Amino acid sequence: MAKTIDVIWSKGMSDKRVLIFGATGNVGGATAREMLKRGWHVRAVTRNPQSEKARELAALGAEVVQGDMDDPVSLERVFDGFRRVLSVQNWQISGPEGEVRQGKHVADAARSAGVEHLVFASAGVGDDHSGVPHFDNKIVIEKYMQALGIPFTAVRPVPFMELMTEKEFFPPVGIWGIAPKILGWDAPFPWVAVRDIGITNANIFENPEDWIGRELILCGDAKTLGECREIFRAVSGKKPFRIPLPQWLFRKMAGDELIIMFEWMKHWIADVGPQGLQHIRENSLAVCPDMLDVESWLKMKQNRGSASPQARVAPRKVST
Repeated sequence: MAKTIDVIWSKGMSDKRVLIFGATGNVGGATAREMLKRGWHVRAVTRNPQSEKARELAALGAEVVQGDMDDPVSLERVFDGFRRVLSVQNWQISGPEGEVRQGKHVADAARSAGVEHLVFASAGVGDDHSGVPHFDNKIVIEKYMQALGIPFTAVRPVPFMELMTEKEFFPPVGIWGIAPKILGWDAPFPWVAVRDIGITNANIFENPEDWIGRELILCGDAKTLGECREIFRAVSGKKPFRIPLPQWLFRKMAGDELIIMFEWMKHWIADVGPQGLQHIRENSLAVCPDMLDVESWLKMKQNRGSASPQARVAPRKVST
């Protein structure tokens, strides 16, 4: 039977404090905002507390502190007094070796601080030989945390819906440009909204007894790129702009990582099939019952980010 939030709090959730790395990024920021809404004390770690995104979090009530995942001494300071941690590393900023190094530094500090629950922003599907560098690096970090005996949960989001619109992902060249050349327009593709990753992480933090030692592939919808293009046009009144670069030119501009990821996803999607994607989505809905599908997410974006308030529905048990 699903536990209500009140019952969970009565079983040890009185310490509503969480330390969030990557707080000015997508996943960390979404988690920080959601947990602030729920009344948690959020300590947001950033290299630059004076950045615009850091100031926005501070205005929402977060305690913004300076910390660097490449500086173990600074990590000892920011961990002080916190037993729940979100660990996020971004390979696009730190590079592959830096991603692993930073993940291990956070793990070392978490162990020294006696962390009771760490939620790890992972990727992929748990295969440590996927051939996708930033997927495999996450598994290296997970195995390191396991060896240290850290109680953690691995959350593996599928590709962000934000790939369709956000400038930082350069959609005309990425999801609308090179992805159709690799995946085609008609293969089902898994999507998740960054907002829902934050809600899921918050639900997991509020249900530690259900989640420590477990992992979750997080998917809010499965739509083909062709379907997404038509939904985009129906919602916005125009087709998404695309620049269909040849692969050799895309590689020259952006490197191999994204092409490798899309090629891996093509084979993985074919292996799991529509029923497998539906099972993954059902498990995701059990943790975040009101996840956005592609259409509702695009409508939210069209309405300048205004969406109906997220219902605080008690998460259900995830099938295994």
